[in-house]
Amino acid sequence: MRTLWHIAKKDLLQVIKDKHSLILLLLVPLLLISIMGSAFGSAFSNNASVEFMVAVNNQDSGRVGDTIIKTLQGTNSSFKLNVKGYSTSQQVLQQVENEKAVAGIIIPTGTSQKLQDAASKGQTPNNIIQFYTRPNSRDERSTFTQQLVTGVINRQIDALYAGSAAVQQVQAVCQQPANTCNYATIKPEAISKTVGEASQTSKNISLVQMLTTGSAPKSNNFDQLLPGFAVLFALFGLNSAASTILQEKEEGTFRRLLIAPVPRYALLGGKLIAQFLLTLLQLSVLFTIGYYVFKLNIGSWQAIALLLVSTSFATTGLGMLLVSIVKSRRQLTPIVTLTTLVTSAIGGSWWPLWSEPQWMQQIAKIGITAWAIDGLNGVMIFGKGLSEVQFNILGLLGYGLICFFLALRLFRFQEQSA
Repeated sequence: MRTLWHIAKKDLLQVIKDKHSLILLLLVPLLLISIMGSAFGSAFSNNASVEFMVAVNNQDSGRVGDTIIKTLQGTNSSFKLNVKGYSTSQQVLQQVENEKAVAGIIIPTGTSQKLQDAASKGQTPNNIIQFYTRPNSRDERSTFTQQLVTGVINRQIDALYAGSAAVQQVQAVCQQPANTCNYATIKPEAISKTVGEASQTSKNISLVQMLTTGSAPKSNNFDQLLPGFAVLFALFGLNSAASTILQEKEEGTFRRLLIAPVPRYALLGGKLIAQFLLTLLQLSVLFTIGYYVFKLNIGSWQAIALLLVSTSFATTGLGMLLVSIVKSRRQLTPIVTLTTLVTSAIGGSWWPLWSEPQWMQQIAKIGITAWAIDGLNGVMIFGKGLSEVQFNILGLLGYGLICFFLALRLFRFQEQSA
């Protein structure tokens, strides 16, 4: 056991004396996290709404134009529309073409009357509102705005058709032989307007009371970014540790140690402990600085601590396995880079894991990143406790054990001569 600790101590001292390694372990991740967090702003925050401008030219003097404007100016938890009116349609087009406005809306003259006339005749009008966006635009903001406008028009049409149907019903009753009606007293426009307004008002009444229970998750952009990039750089750190092992193997250090009474598990175990402590130190420092500087929502410190320990263990075990597979340092760098980038991309380091398709989330479980990010996000963003992420912790520990035993099985302390 003492031999194992001596090997680990020797590797730790080598890293501590290497200033470039310390910079890669701590300063580079912090710098990148700060830049990404500032660039994304509140992209991952659930407390802020996205604000954008919509250019409108309202030529209609009726109810339709006013209703559209009022609807666009309403509040929404996800989007905040800055509605700016223009006197001509050309000004609206210029705002959209210059990308100053996400969308442009032109409400032609007599739109309300056209809807009224079409409803009285039982017709369905087409293209009465002009909605402009940039070509091939897939912007969610313009889609949201279009849905608002379409919803207003649909409600107006429903109200007008209800009023028109009421007028037709009154006229049909008056035409019955047993009934006498003074047609001069029947005012179709007044009936249509009254019934239409009543129909539209009733649609704003909800028969189902929408309630919430529990507390909403609190998070900022760093709650998503820091865990992802911390795990990403922990995986990249495998390259330096694995290179050290391969260097000693190429220089014959392992071959000389085999002559001494040193168990094989101690040789790899010492390397494992050294890399485990370095990875754990790196993750702990990043999360500690993130808590005080970036205001991370840690939640349960106990759960986070166990997740960091298990993530460090799994990462170290994967590094030992990669060392046992590759034959030279030249092969190591592309393999570590490919493994890190692929598992990070689908595992949730760069975007939320839950935003991926279900089949991709299952494939991501092949790598360490998905297990770690799922547990860390669960504690930090969704407020889960230790019992709710214990499966992630056990999965990471099991991952590390499997990798380490495979490494013991596959690792060759000296290459066979040709």
